[in-house]
Amino acid sequence: MKPPIAFLLFCATGFAIGYFLGIPFNRSEQTPSPREKPLTIKERAEDFLVLTPEAREANPPSEPPRSVPPPRPPVSSNPANAISKLSLPEVLARLEGMNGLVANAETDEMEQMLVNRWSKLDPIGAAEYAADSVAQGGSPRLLQSASAAWAKTDPAGAAQWAAALDSPLARDTALGQIFNTWSTTNAAQAASAIGSLPMGSAQTVATTAVARNFAKGNLTAAIEWTEGLSGPVQLAAAREIVNLWSGTDPQSTAAWIMQQHSPQLRAEALRHLAGNWVSRDPGAAFDFAKAVPDSAMRASYIQSAMQRFSSMDPVAAANWLSSDVARPQADSLVGSVSAHWAAFNPGAAAGWASSITDTPLRDKALAAVSRSWSQTNPDKAAQWIGSLEDIQRRDVATAAFSVEIAKSNPALAAQWANRISDPAKLGTSLSRIVGDWKKIDPNAARAFVLSSTTMPPDLKQRLLK
Repeated sequence: MKPPIAFLLFCATGFAIGYFLGIPFNRSEQTPSPREKPLTIKERAEDFLVLTPEAREANPPSEPPRSVPPPRPPVSSNPANAISKLSLPEVLARLEGMNGLVANAETDEMEQMLVNRWSKLDPIGAAEYAADSVAQGGSPRLLQSASAAWAKTDPAGAAQWAAALDSPLARDTALGQIFNTWSTTNAAQAASAIGSLPMGSAQTVATTAVARNFAKGNLTAAIEWTEGLSGPVQLAAAREIVNLWSGTDPQSTAAWIMQQHSPQLRAEALRHLAGNWVSRDPGAAFDFAKAVPDSAMRASYIQSAMQRFSSMDPVAAANWLSSDVARPQADSLVGSVSAHWAAFNPGAAAGWASSITDTPLRDKALAAVSRSWSQTNPDKAAQWIGSLEDIQRRDVATAAFSVEIAKSNPALAAQWANRISDPAKLGTSLSRIVGDWKKIDPNAARAFVLSSTTMPPDLKQRLLK
């Protein structure tokens, strides 16, 4: 409803009277200062015009220019360069300021750069800080850089300090870096100091570091040193020498290995030689296997060679299995070759495995393909198994598939295993699956066995125990 006209006139009249009566009092109380007086049109225009230097001289500002804050120092776009110029107190202050920060990639990298700088100014203090950090779960990289810096000026003192560390991880990390640095300048001196270290991993880590650099600088001297060692340190030194030597002269490396008196050294060195040699010249590497008189060592050598070969070229490795050299070892090799091939091309690997005429070899190959395929694509593996028309081939693939998927889904695995036709394979597969299933969910495992209508009664009783 609209308000009466008389009421509106009354309000308007009151507003007008109040406005005119209030103006004099407002003006007397709020007299503007000279700076607060209204600007003229010309003054307003000058605020927006960009004057030339001549115009500024002719019309100087009536007010002093406003103070401008000094420019901030530029932020360094290269923190490593800035840190490299810090003094030791500044480095320590920065590290102290990082206490309480959430650990992430950025803070770890910042700490690493600060410790690197500390190592150049005070390697002993930096090493002690890094060792404490590693003992408390910090990155070993901190200790590696600090230990290397100390070893450049006093390797013997650094080694003595590192050997006495309480944390085995910190001790071995520091010793590995110290002896690596030490042996680059004086490998023989570093090698002679290994015997004073604690037995075990400390000596092994130091030997590994020294042998690598010793062999680079003087292979003959490194070999003589290695032959004078024994036990784990000799194996560690021989491994590094073989890895380096076999890259340029595998034949001479092989001849030296076969002359060693220790059967353990020969077997260990042959395994390393096999992997390195076959990656460069598979034909020569496998031909050498004929010259290994000991059957166990020969088998171990071929096994190591095939492990590397099948990971590099699984098709060529599969073809090599049909050779005379490989035939005696085919039973132990076909599984790894099939698995490596299946990791790259499971369909092709499955086709090759099915074509093998020797039944035991074929079954091992099919099982390996099934296990590998179930790990990468269980749905596709299941489709392949379902497409196998031959019952025996299907049972082999199903058994391997069910046992593999039981690690993540025992209920589904048990259903697959229950489809196996061969009683022996059925019992073996279900015993393994249900046995593991009982450990995590005994009620579900028992319910599955009781509900099965196709499982043989004797197998049921065995599984229910």
